Amino acid sequence: MSLRLHEIHPALVHAPITLLPLAIGTDLLGRATNNKALLVSGQMAICAAAASAVASVVTGLIAGEEVNVEGKSREMLQTHRTLNFVATVAASSMALWRLRLKRPSHAYLGAGAVGMGILGYTAYLGGKLVYDMGVGVTPARGVYRPDAPRLERGHVRSFFKEAGTDLIHGVKHMVEEVGKGEIVPAIISEIEKRRAATSRPPAAIPSQTNQP
Repeated sequence: MSLRLHEIHPALVHAPITLLPLAIGTDLLGRATNNKALLVSGQMAICAAAASAVASVVTGLIAGEEVNVEGKSREMLQTHRTLNFVATVAASSMALWRLRLKRPSHAYLGAGAVGMGILGYTAYLGGKLVYDMGVGVTPARGVYRPDAPRLERGHVRSFFKEAGTDLIHGVKHMVEEVGKGEIVPAIISEIEKRRAATSRPPAAIPSQTNQP
């Protein structure tokens, strides 16, 4: 059994999804009860959440270079990628912030709530990409390179070499696309679609004539 490059990301994403709510919930309870052990646990949990978020976003950039995406799935991947990056920066900033606090402030807990919202939405997009779009799923031809190296004996060096190449390309593509204004295109497309639907004039009702 071996892992391929695009399979590492889904194996790691559950850690920050679990650890961020755990960190905020533990700190919230610790603040309410003034329990020192809970407050220390909350401090440790947000550091673990930040570290796992970094691992998740790095492997996500690599995975993005290994899968086939076009049209709507591409927009969704771009949005998923950008929001993951934002969530990672937020979690890392919160970890540094929390290390300076003996007790979590209201602002810190509020930032955590916003972070959980972003993380929840981008996790939803990740699920849509796989289960609805078939991105990264071989039967759906969602893998860009079927011959990508596997993490197994005899191929470790080439595996990490390819991972490094994909990471560089993933960062480059993210910077280029964000520079073009393609930040959260899936959200923009959905807003434009709903706006077009609400501005569309109602269908004309055919007139009825009395039959003699």
